[in-house]
Amino acid sequence: MEAAMMYLQVVCTLLVCVVAAPCIAQSSLDWQPFGASMTGGHAQPVLVYIQASWCGACRRLERETFADAQVRNQLRRWTLSALTIDDFDRLHRVGPYQLSEAAWATRLGIDTTPSFVLLRPDGSILARHTGFLPPDGLLTLLAATDTTNQSE
Repeated sequence: MEAAMMYLQVVCTLLVCVVAAPCIAQSSLDWQPFGASMTGGHAQPVLVYIQASWCGACRRLERETFADAQVRNQLRRWTLSALTIDDFDRLHRVGPYQLSEAAWATRLGIDTTPSFVLLRPDGSILARHTGFLPPDGLLTLLAATDTTNQSE
């Protein structure tokens, strides 16, 4: 009986891990660690996606929006990075600062998921958006910030 309960606990734990794991880790989009995406030397602007493992809207965005062919095509023009808003352990160094993912999200002005921060290659902020975006919404945001980026 005790072995059966232990087996059931292991199976349930694995199921929770699989369901809660972010889809972005499995996607073919080229996600970079935040510190690497901010080190400079990139000709492309940076899209920072802020998410949480418990965020239902984040999973929907990853399933629906990031899977869209037009979105994936447009995202090839961006350096992609993701932060987990409640990860206080994973550290990223940018310049003299080494902060947790949660601290970087706060420093970028984000306290809600899902969120996006779009940055110029020099790290200055182009735009922020909080909340779920369907494919056409993200395409509109990318197009608007691309126009801003080209006019400078």
